[in-house]
Amino acid sequence: MSTIAYADRVATSPEGRFTLTAHSSDDGTAPQPPGPPVSTEGFAFKGHELQNGFRYRLMEHSPGSPEARVVWERWQVGRENSPHELHVSDDGWSVLRTHGFNPEVIAVAPSGRDAVRVRIHGPERTPVQCEAPVAGSHDWLALRMVGSTGGMFWTSNAWPYFFRDGGTDFFVWRTHWGQRLVLDLTHATLVPEDAADAARVHAMDAAEERGVSALLSELAERWEEVRALVAENGTSAGPETLDPLRDKLERVVAALHLVGVHRIQACLPFLQQWETVDALLYTTSSIAGRGASLEVQTFRPIAQHSQRLLGVSPLGFAAYRFLDFDEARRQVPGHLTDRRERLMALKRKMSARQVLEQVGAPDHLSRQSLSAEDGTRWTEHWDYDSQVEDRWVTFRIIWEARGSRARIVTLEEVAAPWLQSDARVRELLGL
Repeated sequence: MSTIAYADRVATSPEGRFTLTAHSSDDGTAPQPPGPPVSTEGFAFKGHELQNGFRYRLMEHSPGSPEARVVWERWQVGRENSPHELHVSDDGWSVLRTHGFNPEVIAVAPSGRDAVRVRIHGPERTPVQCEAPVAGSHDWLALRMVGSTGGMFWTSNAWPYFFRDGGTDFFVWRTHWGQRLVLDLTHATLVPEDAADAARVHAMDAAEERGVSALLSELAERWEEVRALVAENGTSAGPETLDPLRDKLERVVAALHLVGVHRIQACLPFLQQWETVDALLYTTSSIAGRGASLEVQTFRPIAQHSQRLLGVSPLGFAAYRFLDFDEARRQVPGHLTDRRERLMALKRKMSARQVLEQVGAPDHLSRQSLSAEDGTRWTEHWDYDSQVEDRWVTFRIIWEARGSRARIVTLEEVAAPWLQSDARVRELLGL
């Protein structure tokens, strides 16, 4: 079971004209909302972690004025979930993303009026989502929404942005699997997914390319600050952290992904730059190592994947770090120019340590479960990618757990599966 924190939120428009805030009455940063208390029905837990009673405020900063002007104020109402993300444009459009078991995206006009309200649901709706929606709201199906005791998740490594096309203002939420939630702000409506013509899709592609290029370019110019921030505190800001640079850092994985999706060749130096960053994402156990731990890197896997999509072999920094029983990183070879030849010389009788000492860490690692007569069996796949003339191939090692040991059951080289399927991207980004 898990709970989700709903801390106070702040967002600033790109040029700094507007600031959008969300403060909860539960922590004393806002007065109690008018009317009856906000309902927490539909949450798995009650308590301080699940703050509600949020007051949203849009403030405008005028040149020469010492204080910001309050443009509008809005309270969390009814069974509306609490906020997890805010966005505001320099034209005063505000977008609220709420999180819980009835997540929504709410666009608020510069006047303070709720212009577009969209309920987000997965293939299977929660009991709360089966109830009658708020009058005038829309429904949008997130094809890969993930449900948990902490709510419904669909925005990991997404790319949200405002853009204007043909005199119409839009807000787009591009998910990591490529689906786009498109709000027509000017006409206050949700754009059906099958209604976007080729010209509009091209405009969204171009807007994403501009946004990604601008972000990575800005961070490259502030590289020493970025490296220091990663080394000091990692990449997770925490919702209450008011640090514009850290906010940008949290968008990097999505940006690196989109460089590959849109084949932005001019951003190749940025991919190589981020591949050098040693930043831990999480630690897990390894089936092949039988008890040994495994560190997964934050930026390297997706930076390397996008380089391959651009037709370039990565620099060779380890995307995974294997730990010995004393938690020290196991020293393995890297940047091997003859790695493919070394892979071809592997034997099934080898242990995980022997494989690592011969060919280094895999480029991608995944697990699968198999049903068997004696129960569920787990396998671990180690993929090593190589560029052979003008094509990509993947050498795959499949380990199977057998009691207290693991053994190699497959050694094979195949046409790179990640060119035909997005399974690898789902495993890298669908956290």
